[in-house]
Amino acid sequence: MDYPKGLDPLISRQHLLHHTFSPLISIHATHNVDVIFQSITNNQNISTLQIFKPYGNNAKYSVPNQQYKILNTQLMTKNYASFPIRFEPSLPELLSILNAQSNSNIGGKSSNRLASSSSPTLSHSSLNEGIIGGSNNSGNSGTPLNQLFSISSLESYLRHVAKDNGKDMYLTLFDKMITSNQITPFETFNHPVSQIFIIDYETDSIEDLRKLIVDFRNFNFPKYFQIDDLMVHIFIIYDLGKFSSNEIVSFSNEIKNKLNLNCTIFPMNYNNEETEEDKNIISLIENCTIEEDLQRISLNESNDGFQISKSIDVTIRTKLSEYINKFLIPHMQAKIRLWDDQMLQPKKSITGRFFSVSRKLFNSGNNSDTNLLNNSAIKNGGNNPNSSFNYQENYYYKSSSEQVLRKLADWSIMLKDFKYAYSTYEIIRKDYSNDRAWVYVASTQEMCIVSLLLAQTQQNLNPTIKTPVPDKNTLRKIRHDIIDPYMDNLSYTFKSRLNLKTFSFRTMIIVVELLLCMSQIFHISYWWYEMIEKYLLKLSSDFEHHLAGVMTTYNYSIIKAILHERLGYNAGRSIFLLWENYSLLQETLTGQDNTKEEEQEEEGMYVNQMKMPVPKNATTIGCTRYRKSALWYLLSMKQWKLSNNTSQIKRLFNNIALVYPENEDSIEAWYNRSDELLGNIKQSLE
Repeated sequence: MDYPKGLDPLISRQHLLHHTFSPLISIHATHNVDVIFQSITNNQNISTLQIFKPYGNNAKYSVPNQQYKILNTQLMTKNYASFPIRFEPSLPELLSILNAQSNSNIGGKSSNRLASSSSPTLSHSSLNEGIIGGSNNSGNSGTPLNQLFSISSLESYLRHVAKDNGKDMYLTLFDKMITSNQITPFETFNHPVSQIFIIDYETDSIEDLRKLIVDFRNFNFPKYFQIDDLMVHIFIIYDLGKFSSNEIVSFSNEIKNKLNLNCTIFPMNYNNEETEEDKNIISLIENCTIEEDLQRISLNESNDGFQISKSIDVTIRTKLSEYINKFLIPHMQAKIRLWDDQMLQPKKSITGRFFSVSRKLFNSGNNSDTNLLNNSAIKNGGNNPNSSFNYQENYYYKSSSEQVLRKLADWSIMLKDFKYAYSTYEIIRKDYSNDRAWVYVASTQEMCIVSLLLAQTQQNLNPTIKTPVPDKNTLRKIRHDIIDPYMDNLSYTFKSRLNLKTFSFRTMIIVVELLLCMSQIFHISYWWYEMIEKYLLKLSSDFEHHLAGVMTTYNYSIIKAILHERLGYNAGRSIFLLWENYSLLQETLTGQDNTKEEEQEEEGMYVNQMKMPVPKNATTIGCTRYRKSALWYLLSMKQWKLSNNTSQIKRLFNNIALVYPENEDSIEAWYNRSDELLGNIKQSLE
C-alpha cells in the first residue's frame, strides 16, 4: 500500500546517519596533487577535496562485496554493508571560516553569534540569578556559536531548486537542515576523527610532508579540542606508468620510520586517454551545505558533477574502503575502549563517584593539563570552583571527563552502537545539569532522544529474525519520560537562552523522521501521530514567523509547502488498525474506482434513488486520516499555486485522489466548484 506517496522515513534515517552522524575526515592536499587531479578531470576549477567528498558515501560509491566489521563494547562483531564518512577541509580552515562568519556579525545586525554582550553567553553570576547574560565589561567576546544555517538562505535555495522541478523536495529540505560542518564545543560530530595529508610521490618529498604536519600541529586549536585523539594518515598518489609499486612501498616505509605515520597508496594512470564511455560521472554536490550550494549558484556553475576514468574511480573506492577497514574503524574502537576503561566505568562505580568528587575538592596534582583545567574553571566559574566548566566561554576543557565522555558517546553513535551511546548520554547529562552547562544539557538531551530512537529503529541484520514490537510501558516511558520533557527543555534552551533556534529546528525534524520510521516499522502510527503533527506544525509556524520579517515581498513559502506535504503524509500513513486487519484497507483502496453495482430491484419494493450508496471504506471508516491528509495536501498545493509551480501541484493530485476522485461522477461535485480551494487550483492549471 503506497498511499499517499512520499519520502520513506527509512531513507531519511539513512541520510541522517550519513550527513550528520558519520566520522568527519579532514583533508589537506598539496598544490601538486590539486594540479594532478585537475589534469585528470580536465577541470581547472576543481580541488582534491571535491574529488574525494562524494566517495565518502560508500553506500552509493561502493566496491563489490564490501563489508565493514565493527566490534562494539559488548565484544560483539557486526558486519555492515556501508560505513559512510564525510570529507571536509582541515580543522584550521574550518575554524577560520567559523571565525570569519562570527566577525561579519559583529555589527550587531545578526543574532547568530554568542557574545558576552548578548544574552546567550553564560556567566556564573547570571546562573545564580536564573537568567542567561554576561558582563559587558569583561572584554572577552566568548566562543562564537553561529546558527546551523540561514533560514532565508534555505528558502532561497529551495525556490531555486523548485523551478521546473516536479519531484518530491522534502528530502532536499531534510538534507540541508541536518548537513553542517560547524565546529561547536558541546557536540563532537564535526570534530575531525582523522587528518589526511595527500601527497604526490614524484613532486612531494618527506620534508615537504614533515613541514605540513608541523604547521598543522602548531596551530592554536580551541581548548575543547583534543588533538591527541586525531589520527594523522597519509595518502600517496603516484603515476602507475612511471614508477613501480616497490618504489612506492619503500617510500611509504620511510615515512613510517621517520614520521611514525601509516600510509595508503593510490596507484593511478595520470595520462590514460579514455573515451567518454570509459568514464564515470561523479556528483559534485554530495553532502554540501546550503552556503556551498548558494555559492555554486551565484557563480553560475552549471556542472553538478565531474568525469573521471573508471580505473581511477575504482582505485579511489577500493583504497578508501581499505583505509576505513584497516585504520579508521580500529582507531575509533581503540579510543572508545580506552575512554570506557579510564572514564566511564569508574564513573559508574560507587568508588569512582567518590574519588571523582575528591579529585575536584582536594586535587593537588602537578599535571599541567589538570592544572590548566582547574585554573580555567576557577577563574571563569566565579564561586563554583568545583565545576570544570568554563562559564565565560561555554566549554569543558579537552581533558575533562565531561568532554571526553561526550566524545565517547558521539563516536559510539558513529559506530552504530546506539544503546551504549544512549546510556552514556544519560550519565553525562546529569553532570552537565549539576554544572548548569545549559548548552551541553540541551545538546545531550537531543542526543538522548536521537540515540534512543535510532536504537529502536535499528534493523536486524538477519532478516529471518523479526524485531519485537515495543510494549506499551516502553512506549509510554519513551514518550512521557524522555521525548516530551527533553524536547520542551532543549527547545527552551536553544531558543530562549541561547538564541540558536536552528539547532532546535534540526532536532524537531530529526525526531519527526525517526518517529515516522518507528511508526511504520512496528505499525504503531496511532502512538506517535499527534506528536509528529505537533512538531511539524511548530516547525511550520516558526519558519513562517521568521520569513515574514525578512521576505516581506513574497506571499508564499516553499518551506511551508513542503512541511504541509509532510503533514499530509503523516496523516495519510496513520492507520488505526491491527496489522492483521490491513488487508481490509487494501480492499478499500483497490475498490475505489470500481463502477457502482446495480442494485437488484425486488418486485413491489420501493427504491430511493436519492439514497447515498454504501461507501467502499465502510469496514475501515474512522480508522484512517485520509480526509485530514487531503486537507494538508490542498494547503500545500495552495502554496505551490502562489509560487506558480504547476509541476508540483500536478504531482500532489495523486495524493488526494482517494478523497477527491476524478471521474465522470465528480464533475459536478461540490469540491470542484470554482469558489472552493481545489476547484480554484484546477482553474489555475487550465
